Amino acid sequence: MSDAAEKISSAKVVQLMAPADIEGVLSLAQLESALLDNSKHYRRRVLPPRRNVSRDHVDELPEVEGLIVHIDPTHESQTKFEIGENYIHIVPREVKVTFSGSTKEHNGVAECVGICAAIAAIISPDGTRVRKQRPMAYSGSWLRGGADSNYDPVMSLLRDHLDKEGSIDIIPLPEVISPQVGMIPGFSKMMLNRLTKSWSNMDVKERSSAISELVLPSLRSDGISTMRIEELIWHRAIVSGCDVDIASQLYLETSKWPIEENEAKVHASSILDNLIVNGHL
Repeated sequence: MSDAAEKISSAKVVQLMAPADIEGVLSLAQLESALLDNSKHYRRRVLPPRRNVSRDHVDELPEVEGLIVHIDPTHESQTKFEIGENYIHIVPREVKVTFSGSTKEHNGVAECVGICAAIAAIISPDGTRVRKQRPMAYSGSWLRGGADSNYDPVMSLLRDHLDKEGSIDIIPLPEVISPQVGMIPGFSKMMLNRLTKSWSNMDVKERSSAISELVLPSLRSDGISTMRIEELIWHRAIVSGCDVDIASQLYLETSKWPIEENEAKVHASSILDNLIVNGHL
């Protein structure tokens, strides 16, 4: 990633290209923030959303001046991404993860949002906009769906790191002010409301028992993994200054994303501008 960061930093003109999908927008926000913090000249080109093209489709990129940085979130994961003379192709990368206190290696995938966040941190480590985008660095892992296979080491690593450095706060669902629960099958909003009202007066044992009762119907469902439930119940990530947790932001934004290509492109650009300013969706 340091090679990519160095190449981007030394380019006279940077041409950023990504699909008009939520993953593309989140990735662009990371890199654009770094370039803006460094007063670097760049141009943005929003490509057709991937839902509108076949899986074997290869993007036809325009011939433009400068360095092309092509962000390709739905590309098959690889051990590295391509860096050419005037071209960087950012795709999900296969990685091995180890945790403190353990020698066991876990296989995982670092997706494009996290990769772009890492590159942005190298380009502009103290940049105001880059720091504002930090909380969203693990959002790509959440969207990629690694948690649906019961364990995603990359998402866990990013979440814990961002929490430790203070970029996000991790709190349980009853403490979230405006949570979305539609992504949890079999979940009772009424039971959550009752639990939220009494949460502050409960001890650890009472909270654990109440949560177990709350999520029991969801645990019996085939539509969601155990890790996904655990993240949605115990590990809601909150951005300072925003009442809506990151998982809820992603759920709401994805559910209303335009289907038509031109509408999706306009929507993506609008969301991207707001994201860079606010640091959240």
